[in-house]
Amino acid sequence: MTRHPEHQYLDLLGQVLDHGDDRMDRTGVGTRSIFGAMVRFDLSTGQVPILTTKRVYWKTAVKEMLWFLTGGTNIRPLLEDNVRIWTDWPLATYRRETGEDVSQEEFERRIVADDDFAARWGELGPVYGKQWRRWMGADGREYDQIGELVRMLRDDPSSRRMLFHGWNVAELGAMALPPCHMVYQYHVTSDGRLNCLLFQRSVDLLLGASYFSGVAPSYH
Repeated sequence: MTRHPEHQYLDLLGQVLDHGDDRMDRTGVGTRSIFGAMVRFDLSTGQVPILTTKRVYWKTAVKEMLWFLTGGTNIRPLLEDNVRIWTDWPLATYRRETGEDVSQEEFERRIVADDDFAARWGELGPVYGKQWRRWMGADGREYDQIGELVRMLRDDPSSRRMLFHGWNVAELGAMALPPCHMVYQYHVTSDGRLNCLLFQRSVDLLLGASYFSGVAPSYH
């Protein structure tokens, strides 16, 4: 009997618990980690490998990904769609720079209600969407990596250069949070199967990981 794909996640947790390296990190909380693990999922059946061993906010995840694809870097559209997972960073900046101990609810209300307030305090810097859709090159031009990927998938599917990148070294310091999932490469087989490989520099397996739709899938 074939094991359910989620066992890959459970096995990975077991590896971390049994063989992980305990270390302190920037948060001061500490982590137990392993390096270089890999999981594979087949999406050819049309199923997305959402984890079932914990609660997953699937709609929130989809809304976030769609927001990335717009190239957006301001939390206002997310808040308007009831997605609050990016508020912590601009809220901390606002509290630090103004000295006002505003609640998260009040801060979010102001972002949604006030254009000027949102423009000033809702920005996250050049995070995922900026890099995906408006990567700033050394020549001063912006590059749409997603647009170019789609073009190559259509026009040159045998290419080995179908990838996009989120780790823009020159802009890391201006980001609210450097990208965790950061390199994405695509491969099309001669019979038309599309494969994707995602490199993720860091992931909180218990809290942050909710699904693995970007990690080495293959589908028609």
